[in-house]
Amino acid sequence: MKAYIVPNLEKVNSRACTIAAIRVMESCGITAVMPEAMEKEFSSQKILFQSKEQGLKKSDFIVAIGGDGTILHVARDAVSHDLPVLGINAGRVGFLATMEMEETNLIQKIAAGNYKIEERMLIEADVGKEQYWAINEIVLTRGEYSHIVDIDIFCDGKPLYTIRGDGVILSTPTGSTAYAMSAGGPVVDPAIPSIGLSPICPYSLFSRTILFSPERHITLQVSSADPNGDLLLSADGNLGIKVPIKQEILIKRSNKVFRLIRFEGKGFYEVLNQKVMWGGSHK
Repeated sequence: MKAYIVPNLEKVNSRACTIAAIRVMESCGITAVMPEAMEKEFSSQKILFQSKEQGLKKSDFIVAIGGDGTILHVARDAVSHDLPVLGINAGRVGFLATMEMEETNLIQKIAAGNYKIEERMLIEADVGKEQYWAINEIVLTRGEYSHIVDIDIFCDGKPLYTIRGDGVILSTPTGSTAYAMSAGGPVVDPAIPSIGLSPICPYSLFSRTILFSPERHITLQVSSADPNGDLLLSADGNLGIKVPIKQEILIKRSNKVFRLIRFEGKGFYEVLNQKVMWGGSHK
C-alpha cells in the first residue's frame, strides 16, 4: 500500500506532523510517496520520491497535511485520479480533516483495513463550453467595483426570483460550513444531498438561503451590472473567471465525487461542535 503525502509547509507544525506520519506508515508497512520537489526537505526520511503524476498513479490514497485549504488543493488531483484523501489537521479549523496532528497513530487503521470511505457530492458550473466543479461552492460576484448587481435565478428553466446584491453562492453540503455559513446559510448534514443558494450582501429586508434537490438545474444570469465592472465566477476560491453580462451559468450536481477516509468515532455533529463551537463559547 502506498500513500502520496502532500504537506503544507507554510503551517508551523506541518513538517513535524509529516515526519510523525511517515514514521507510523513505515511501522505498519505503508510506503510513503512524495513529490520530487520535497526531497530537499525530507531527505533523511524513508520516502519514495517521484514525479507528481507517477506518484499519484501508483498510490492508494492521498495524505493532506495542513488545513482545509490544503485538503481542497489536493482534491483536484484526488478526484481526477479517483483516490481517497486522509486529511491531517495542522491548520486552524480543519473541518474536512479526519484527524488532528497528535493522532497520527490512527494511520495504522488504514493498513489494517479498519476505515470507511465517505463520499461527498460535488457541483459544477457550465459557462458556455467551459465547465468548472467545486467541493465547497461556486460563487458569482461583482469584481472590483462596488456596484450592486441583479442576478436572475431560474430552476429547471423556470424563473424563480432576482437577487440584488453583491453576488450569490451555490454550495454543496460540504460547503455549507464554509463561505455559505458566513453568508448566513444553514449547516447541512453531508449525508443530505442538496444544492444551497445563498445571496451575498442582498439589498433586501427578506433574503434567505434556498436548498434545492440535487437533481435540480439552477441557471444564473446577470441582468444588470456596471458595464465597466467585471463579474467573477470562482470555484472553491480558485479561478476568478470573468463572466459577461447576460451570460447564462448552469449549476448542477456533478457526476464526480470527492472521497474522504474516515474512522469510526467522531460523527459530523461532534466535529461541528468542536470546530465551530456550535452552541458553546470561544475560549
